[in-house]
Amino acid sequence: MKNTYLILCFLISLNSFSQDKESNGTIFKNGPYVEIVRNLMNTYSTNNIKKIKKAYEKVSVDNLFFRDALNNMDVKNPLGKKMNLDKEMENMSKIFNTHKIISIKELGYPDHLDYKEAEDLVISWWQFTWKNKTSDKVAPVHLMIGHFFNSNNKMTSETYYFNPSTLPQ
Repeated sequence: MKNTYLILCFLISLNSFSQDKESNGTIFKNGPYVEIVRNLMNTYSTNNIKKIKKAYEKVSVDNLFFRDALNNMDVKNPLGKKMNLDKEMENMSKIFNTHKIISIKELGYPDHLDYKEAEDLVISWWQFTWKNKTSDKVAPVHLMIGHFFNSNNKMTSETYYFNPSTLPQ
């Protein structure tokens, strides 16, 4: 009985480690979508909502939406409620009223995930250094952002992880 049990455990563990890998696409660290994201993120250094909005409009579909995955979620929307470009720019305007971006630094390099059966995704990591306009205090804020692209090479959505409590007080 003991030997049968050991053989059965061995066969189960062998089977679990011998599963075939299945590709779901390809990952690139450069390409046109990565350049679009880099250019778009660097537009934020202008601290100009009109220029930022125009940059989004240039590379996106008309019904582009945003998700703030940390601050705008609920049970029905665990990745954040959808916001259109106007609402997102309104939210950014509130931040720009009190803070200014001093510098933007790309952390590592973006990954372009070219999925087989889904929209392409560029994941990127950034350090935005902000200055509080009243106190003159400066602090870095880290962001992780996902930009989705359709087959027409247009951005369809942006999901980001941003903690506003890390802005300088």
